[in-house]
Amino acid sequence: MSTDLFIDATHFDMEPLVDMWPKSIVGKVTPVGASTFGHLFFKRPEGHVEQLDVLEGGVHHAAGHLEEFGLLLNSRPWRDTNLLSHGVGLARSKGLTRAKGQFFGFAHHPGQAGRIDWTSLTCLDAKEWHAICARALDKLHGKFRARARTAR
Repeated sequence: MSTDLFIDATHFDMEPLVDMWPKSIVGKVTPVGASTFGHLFFKRPEGHVEQLDVLEGGVHHAAGHLEEFGLLLNSRPWRDTNLLSHGVGLARSKGLTRAKGQFFGFAHHPGQAGRIDWTSLTCLDAKEWHAICARALDKLHGKFRARARTAR
């Protein structure tokens, strides 16, 4: 799998990003990786994989186990939907290149703009992009939930 679409958790520190989502990511998680748009994927102690959606908000089931997740990463329709492969192609056509520690993001977060504005596609530091996303979306989820802890 190319880092153009998915970044394995061994290539960056996910814990500070997870900590920015205390109302959305609850319980113990083991980092798996992220899309180049910043969607976080993590494994739960029960074995299933979940996805934090940084554009629409919420945590969603991604796969029943890591092996299934690996198969999904090799499925073009799944990548198109969950990793926004068309957006990566658009970024390339605009000459955008992410540096290490960056995600593709938007000048105006879709949660605030009401839609994805592909003309505002840009590269942002991972922590900066997650801070923007969490401010826009994390407040929408459970007010009294405990903080998540990443497993080591």
